[in-house]
Amino acid sequence: MTHARLSVSAMCTHPWTFAEDLALWDELGISQAGLILAKLEAHGLADALAALKKRGISGTTVITGNFDLAAPETWDSTRVFVKRAIDVAADIGGTPYFTPGAGDGRSVDELAAVLARAVEPCVEYAESRGVRIAIEPTLRADRSFVNTLAGGIDVARRAGIGVITDLGNCWMEPGLHDVVRSAGPDIAVVQIADALPGTPGRAVPGDGGLDIAAFVTTALETGYTGAVEIEIVGPRIDAEGHDSATRRSVERANAILERVLP
Repeated sequence: MTHARLSVSAMCTHPWTFAEDLALWDELGISQAGLILAKLEAHGLADALAALKKRGISGTTVITGNFDLAAPETWDSTRVFVKRAIDVAADIGGTPYFTPGAGDGRSVDELAAVLARAVEPCVEYAESRGVRIAIEPTLRADRSFVNTLAGGIDVARRAGIGVITDLGNCWMEPGLHDVVRSAGPDIAVVQIADALPGTPGRAVPGDGGLDIAAFVTTALETGYTGAVEIEIVGPRIDAEGHDSATRRSVERANAILERVLP
């Protein structure tokens, strides 16, 4: 049986359609899933949400678009997309999130202030719908002007939103467990993956060298009560095949959660 607090992100099978994701989740007995708004809309949003509800699958995250911080004229259209993700989360559950946006030569402090202005109407709308939104700091400079969890926590606090605490992005960070503890209630969702130092991308839990159980335990010590979401992407996953890699990830992650969350 799949652990009640285990979630599988649709990023694990990112080339697939929502219908293909759903068929795999059915086989795996998944009760929580990370969703991608673009996939839901390509399938037909109303039909996708109905299919999830029929199966009792709730959302843990809803991936949406990020802001172009150098182009304020585009913010209104981005806000519309983010607000649609907020509506989805209000209906099916989950935290809508996006990456902070690429840098453009301005300082981190300046960009953090810009992001806070860009996202402010979405924060207000999310609060009105009883939803919390978040950013995901990532190692990809083309997606994020802040590349550490510690930096992401600071940027998120300035914007009044949460932070996705993703082991796949922060495993190399100095003092990681202290950083996670410092996040406290700012943690929106915990995501896990494994990695092999010196090689690109992520790995199926147990295939690499990361102490995933210790990472999850530290997050739990902050009072985090949400799902633990698998998010595996990259060349190693592509080479194995998304079906096989996702199935093995669920099996391995389930065993981890049974140890740390019996």
